[in-house]
Amino acid sequence: MRDRYPRRRACDFVWLRVAPWLQNHSRMPKQVWLRFAACGATLMVATAAQAQDNTTPTVADFALTIADSNGPLTSDGFASYFSQARCACSTTLTATLTIGSDAAAKLGGNTIDAVFMVGDNCGDPQATGCTSVSGHLTLSAAQTSEDVDITTSSIFAAVTGLTCPTSTTSSRLWAIIFVGSTRLTEQPSVPLTLGGPGPSGPTDVKTVSADKGLLVSWTATGDGSTLLGHQVLCSPGPAKPSDAWYDTCGVSNPNGGAGPFDSFDPKFVCSGLIAVGTNSTRVQGLENGRSYQIAVVAVGLDATPSAPSAIAEGTPAPTVGFGDLYGQDGGSATGCAVGGGGLERGAILAAIAGGLLLAWRWRRRRRTLLIALLLTAAAGARPAAADIDLRSPGVVASPRLWNVELRFGPYRPNVDSEFADRGESARPYETLFSSSRHLMTQLEIDRQLSHRGGTWGLGVGVGYFNVTAAALTENLQSRSGDQTGLRLIPLTAVMVYRADMLRERWGSPVVPYAKAGLDCALWRISDTSQANINGRTLGWHAAAGVTIDLSPLDPEAAGEMDRETGVNQTAVFFEVARYSLDGFGSGNALHVGDTTWFAGLMLEL
Repeated sequence: MRDRYPRRRACDFVWLRVAPWLQNHSRMPKQVWLRFAACGATLMVATAAQAQDNTTPTVADFALTIADSNGPLTSDGFASYFSQARCACSTTLTATLTIGSDAAAKLGGNTIDAVFMVGDNCGDPQATGCTSVSGHLTLSAAQTSEDVDITTSSIFAAVTGLTCPTSTTSSRLWAIIFVGSTRLTEQPSVPLTLGGPGPSGPTDVKTVSADKGLLVSWTATGDGSTLLGHQVLCSPGPAKPSDAWYDTCGVSNPNGGAGPFDSFDPKFVCSGLIAVGTNSTRVQGLENGRSYQIAVVAVGLDATPSAPSAIAEGTPAPTVGFGDLYGQDGGSATGCAVGGGGLERGAILAAIAGGLLLAWRWRRRRRTLLIALLLTAAAGARPAAADIDLRSPGVVASPRLWNVELRFGPYRPNVDSEFADRGESARPYETLFSSSRHLMTQLEIDRQLSHRGGTWGLGVGVGYFNVTAAALTENLQSRSGDQTGLRLIPLTAVMVYRADMLRERWGSPVVPYAKAGLDCALWRISDTSQANINGRTLGWHAAAGVTIDLSPLDPEAAGEMDRETGVNQTAVFFEVARYSLDGFGSGNALHVGDTTWFAGLMLEL
């Protein structure tokens, strides 16, 4: 460590040399006396300096923190906190000055006074342009920490006057410390970055009429690195305005001329915060037939709002969804108008729980008495047994008990067949959703019950189909801002026959199969402007197809997979299916059947 008192060390050396000489000489040369006096003076000054060092704190003994309601600001916080929003909407900060315990213990009866100032170089006593932004605080040996309140508006006023800067301005916040009446030669401080341009407003704002609302879309001018999201402003304001996510303390539009939104009054906020990446929303709670002015504001990460976008206009009006059009065209299906999906969820959960329970019972008891009686009479059932693995001759394959299928296919519910059967021209489904098919996804689990003359089994399945489109306006000539849709969840109980003796006896990778079963299709007609309509349609289905065993592609891998996981066979399949879902000809059932095809992956366990 560097010696803080080199002259004192030198005098100590001289003194040690002179002291023995004094003991042996009664008379000293003049030069020795002068040197001895100089050393004594040096020792006195050094001792006084050391005493002062032991009692006077330095800047390193103090800690300066600035905090808002969320906690202390970090260096990144100082770089972004003092935005235009903090300039216009003053926030109170807490400035805390703390002295270290070792330095406080050496104060004795002395006190420390401090005041906070803003300026470029307030640590220099001769500096100009420094402004006080707080009252005094006092520290002592007994009071080692104290805080004062500082407003962001006072900081901006000290740097930029009453104007909120649109370009970035730098400054510092200082704690000017006095020990007694002596000012420290160095002062603690933190850097400040004030102002900035704020976010840019969105562009290309458009509106589409909806029932008691408007579909509003826009083009964003920022991303998640600068924006918290967007909010829509409506004039006249909605009956129940949404909470504003930007600071609402009378921020003026920096571009001017924004009409009713110049003041950013929160009474005009008619949407929640729309997350970055979503550039449209349906505004609700408006009045049909009334014209509204619409603007969109971007909200910065620091809650600084952009200027409102250019104004778009729109008028809410009633719309026609699928349920409305079906009813207007004379559809006879009945359903239950509900707001939630409890019926569908309950049915799906019940089906899954029933399938799991059935699987558990079959695993524990192998067969129920009813199934045994039916299949014994029909096909002479026998227990599932281990087979010779054709992939590796002489190796015993795992028992075959289950088939699991993941199925995909194009689907178009034949809702319009109800009208065609009556000789009517109305086609509500095609009018709203077109004649295109959409994806149907299904999961089926089959329990093998007999292997006599092939494999016989019973299974359960569940599917999902959904189609949506924009609802129509009242004149049925154009699309509106509302969304309408039809969702199907078909539940199936099926009997399956697979001619897999072709694979067992002759090694054929292609196995034909046939299926027949009963179905209950849960359906929901949805519309963003009104309550959903739920219902169900009973019916039946039949299918025929082929599976293609993938084991010949890599017999060794297939055998290893069987030994490790119990997957006896992996195959792809293709089938043609007829779904007659019309309530068995009932006059008040929604027709949701189709003749189509499915393909997918099958695992035999």
